[in-house]
This record gives sequence, structure tokens and C-alpha cells, in this order.
Amino acid sequence: MVCQLTVIKLEGYGAWTLTLGSDREYALQILQSKMYADLQECFSAKNGLVFSNRFDEFIAVTNQISLHDHKEIHDRLSKKNEGIKISMTIGTGKTPLEADKAIQDIKRDTKNMIFPNIYGLQENCNVNEGQQINELENHSNQNDVKILHIDVNGSTSIAKNLSTYEITNLIVRLYLAISNSFLKEESLTFFLGGDNFMIVAKNNIQIKKVIEIVNFLTSSTGIKLNCGVGNGINARSAAEMATKSLDSIRAYRKSGKIINVFESN
Repeated sequence: MVCQLTVIKLEGYGAWTLTLGSDREYALQILQSKMYADLQECFSAKNGLVFSNRFDEFIAVTNQISLHDHKEIHDRLSKKNEGIKISMTIGTGKTPLEADKAIQDIKRDTKNMIFPNIYGLQENCNVNEGQQINELENHSNQNDVKILHIDVNGSTSIAKNLSTYEITNLIVRLYLAISNSFLKEESLTFFLGGDNFMIVAKNNIQIKKVIEIVNFLTSSTGIKLNCGVGNGINARSAAEMATKSLDSIRAYRKSGKIINVFESN
């Protein structure tokens, strides 16, 4: 079971922003929003899923997306944003964290390259200066991707006495707690907006461990959480199953059965 991640980075972004003058922040926010939308559109069309990381950097779950597909997306976005250099670094690992660390290794190996385009990682194969694109092993017909979809149970009642910004502060603190807990399991948490989070989880995490973490988070934060677990051959199918699992939790609750974690088969 292998997780494939791609880190998409706006290269030379800091220096480029200085060329825009002091009245630039609105333009940068527009660019970042459009870049996220374009990346999500391109990768989701190939059954991937993109998460915003630090606005000038994005993390995509790209199982079953080939290097040829990456190049196609890269070329399309580069033509659309000629003033920005975009790099994509692809890593694989037994867990999402291992894949992310593999990406960092590739970046260190290519740090002397100017504005790299696409770098891929293949087991026992290093990127070399004359070969920017390596073939990745295509893992197919396996449920390699496990995604958890978490939301707050009863968020309306929790927020009723809080201001808009106080709600945001609460969600940020919850995000950190979820991230810290699942990072120990080599899984990566992302905030989706509202009161929703998605975790790109290691494939072999057991439902018992997920229940343990969710219960710990509820007891330590005082916030009740629902967690849907989904498995799939790619990011979109796993996310779909995770959201279906959340819907099942709500359906069970309406029928009088209270559960906070559910995994669809």
C-alpha cells in the first residue's frame, strides 16, 4: 500500500511579490485563490484532491496520477500564469508523512537547480540533472488511499454565544489539536472551511485507533466530533466514501443510534 503526494510550489514567489510594489496584498490574495481553484480543477479531473498548505504551496493526493498527467497540468498552469514559476515534486511512501518526507529529500537533492519543473520519486531511483522526469510506479486496483472527514457535532449550539472571530479562534485551536493527534500516526490533517477537516491517513490505521483519537479529542477539547472513514483507489473516491460515512453517522443519529466514527465498506 503506497501513498503518493505532490507538493506544488510557487517558486521565487517572495522576490516576485516585491516587484508589485507596496499596494500588492489584494493582488496576491486573488492570485492565491485563483491558483488553488485551478489546481483543484485540474487534479480533481484526474481523481486527485488538492489542499492549500501555506497559500504559496499546495499538497495534492495524487495516487494513480502519472507524471505525464502532472506535466500536462504544469504546462497548462504555467501558460496561464507566465509571471510565476511553478514546481511540482512527487513523493511516495507507506504513509502520508513518509511521502511528504520523501518530497523534502528530493527538494534537497535538487536545491541547486534553478526553478525546477517536475520531479518524481521512484524506489531506488534518484533524480539526476539530465532527467527531470522519472517514471513513477503506477499503483492501481488497490485501495491505497484512506481519508477521514471530521466535522463538529452541534457546531451551531457551540457557536451561539461567540463572535465571528471567536468561532474562528476556536476552530484554529481545534485544527491544531486534530493535526497533532493524527501526525503521531503519520497522517496529515487539512482544514476544509466551516467546521470540516480532512485527514489523509496512513492506510493501515485501524478503526479502533481512530475511535481512540476522536474520543481523546472530544474529551480534551470539550467539542463533540463526527468522523467518517473512507477508502479508495484514488483521493476522490476515498473522500467520497468518507463523506458518505459522515452521512451514515447523521442517519444513525436520527434513528436513535449514537456513534461518532463510522467506516463505509
